[in-house]
Amino acid sequence: MTNAANASPLPNQNVAALEKLPNGSLRLERQAVTDGQGQIKFDLTGLGKGAIYLFRAVNPFGDGKDYYSDLVRGQGVYGFAIDPADINAPDRVPPLVSLAFPMQAASVSRGGFELYGSASDDVAIKSVRVYLTLPSGTVLERDATYRADTASWHVDSGALAADGEVLTGTLGVRVVALDSSLNEAEARVDLSLLDDRTAPVLSVLSHANGAAVPQGGFVVTGKVSDDTLSPSLSVRVSGGGLAAVEVRAVEVAPASGNWAVRLAPESGFTTAPIDLTLTARDGAGNTTVKTLLLQPSDAFGQAWHVLRRTAFGAESGQVAAVAESGVMNYLWQQLHPDAVDDGEFVQRQQGWVDLGGYLSTDYLRHAVYSRRQLQEVMTWFWENHFNTNYYKHLKPDYERQEMAGFRAHALGRFRDLLAVSAKSPAMLNSLDGVANMKKRPNENFARELLELHTLGISGGYTQQDVVAAARAFTGWTVIDDQFAFNANLHDNAEKVLLGATLPANGGLADGEAVLDLAARHPSTARFVCGKLVTLLVSDVPVNSLVQQCAGVFAGTVDAPDQMAQVLWSILSSEAFLGTANRGSKLKTPLELTVGLVRNLDGETNGDDLALETQRMGMGLFVFPAPTGYAETGADWVSTSMLLNRVRFVDRALAAVPRGGSTLFNLTGLMRADGLETAEGVVGRMLDLTLGPIWTRRHWELGMSLLTGEGGKPYYAWSPDAEQRLRSLVKALTVLPEYQYQ
Repeated sequence: MTNAANASPLPNQNVAALEKLPNGSLRLERQAVTDGQGQIKFDLTGLGKGAIYLFRAVNPFGDGKDYYSDLVRGQGVYGFAIDPADINAPDRVPPLVSLAFPMQAASVSRGGFELYGSASDDVAIKSVRVYLTLPSGTVLERDATYRADTASWHVDSGALAADGEVLTGTLGVRVVALDSSLNEAEARVDLSLLDDRTAPVLSVLSHANGAAVPQGGFVVTGKVSDDTLSPSLSVRVSGGGLAAVEVRAVEVAPASGNWAVRLAPESGFTTAPIDLTLTARDGAGNTTVKTLLLQPSDAFGQAWHVLRRTAFGAESGQVAAVAESGVMNYLWQQLHPDAVDDGEFVQRQQGWVDLGGYLSTDYLRHAVYSRRQLQEVMTWFWENHFNTNYYKHLKPDYERQEMAGFRAHALGRFRDLLAVSAKSPAMLNSLDGVANMKKRPNENFARELLELHTLGISGGYTQQDVVAAARAFTGWTVIDDQFAFNANLHDNAEKVLLGATLPANGGLADGEAVLDLAARHPSTARFVCGKLVTLLVSDVPVNSLVQQCAGVFAGTVDAPDQMAQVLWSILSSEAFLGTANRGSKLKTPLELTVGLVRNLDGETNGDDLALETQRMGMGLFVFPAPTGYAETGADWVSTSMLLNRVRFVDRALAAVPRGGSTLFNLTGLMRADGLETAEGVVGRMLDLTLGPIWTRRHWELGMSLLTGEGGKPYYAWSPDAEQRLRSLVKALTVLPEYQYQ
């Protein structure tokens, strides 16, 4: 025994030899004193026979402290160098270990089964080992794979007996966790070994035989159960235009028996049927076979497209529902929102104590949760079309009242929408209508009415038309936060504009007449239809569709559902429903933000979404220019804008969400669908983010991300499951296939 500071021996010192027991406690076995050279000899009965010892020097420096050696397991010469700065106290706390699966008294067969659980320690786990005691008394040892980052372990028992050998009785299972200081803890269960002669029960839960499926990737799910644990499953896939037959093993969740098979084409399945053969096999070799014929259809891809353009994205399960009912049926319902039951959203509204902490919160709540999605898409379209700026008046109710008017008439008559805008206190302040009076007309509103709201900049109006329109709106003002007409400020002289004469002394009717003329002008039909086609179909003009739409617009100016009819002409067209324009429009920040919450069934009060749209350059109700935000992707592409999108996703799916953030429960979302395996969760996450158009390369990327390129198996029971799913979704949602719709 020496002083580590100067290598000098420590003579005449009391030293205790202690046996370190598996539970961490210390048992005194011998005590002696070092000689003049600091040496001492101990005869320890358990040394070399599995016992573990350490030495304790009792107050060698007279400072009242005892010092400990490292662990000693074998005979021989041992150097005990004592560092006065480090007492080297032994770790006496045993680890914790549990066996989550299998449970006590579960039945197994000779073919073996999976085991998993948790293990943790205050310092570090050294190993986890499983001991299986057969009815004969034979003990099989298995080293478990331990993951420190999740404090979990798992192991496959392997075969317990040779094929044909009957093995019955009680199987004892003992799991031993050893920490770095050789403290140990154990967990035990007794299982029942059966001579299993019953075949597994195999069921497909997601698809019936002959069911329609996407032409992109999809997942088939089901359950396999057996008298004994851990049956296996394999699949054979052919048809659908696949170049070769695919045969492979399928992971089965050991506790529940849930399984999922992904089917992913290289680019897309043909319309040829897909033949699926599933074979379940238990540990005793009993087998069950089930076949399934599936019919690829574009109905799913079309439904995904429709939900991305006429809604703020698809909710979980909505694509299949719309594909089954038919997109035309869905669109017809959405064009008649009063027939769509929105009671669930009304209940949500009643649960919120106020309209939120931000001006845009209330609208964002509608956008996320209302089932009248097309109405909400069009409500925002009209708000943006008739853009107003909150900072010109600083009264939130002005914007909210205007928004309510747009919602009420979103699918109604364009002339009514014009009136909502023109008489809105938000508009009268934003474009200086309150300052428009006789002898001092302000042309701002009149100019934007013709240029941005109706005819368009090339719609054929003149400066004289602008001046006359401005005079027609003199006296339109705001009193007590409501629209009012002040006849004393109105220019009552005759006015000529857009080929019509407004007689003198028209009063309030002058402005109404301008709105009538603008709403019926042929250029208005073309201009508004051009913007609608851009919104719903393509950034590249589709002139034939615009012309068709304009004809409907002009022919329905007096119809109470004018805009519903106009939209039907667009939404029922080949340009919209076909494949040519799918995935071609970059999502706006509003579409991206709301869509993520809808796609992943998030829970939000909307306040954080208001901040996120602002961070990405699309704060609602505050755009300063009367043009409103752009609907074309080129205006939303820059290095900083793309970086802001990535940052948004990173914040939204952070491992530790900030207070007040939208809540996502991805593991819960997977559990609700019975998805526990890597194959299942990757497939479903691709469904939710990229839709029923994902392919094999997306699948391979997803599996690589979730499993660390195959080196880190995914377990639904593992503590890191949620975080791994969040990391996967972060990567998927920054792909172009998600950012575009």
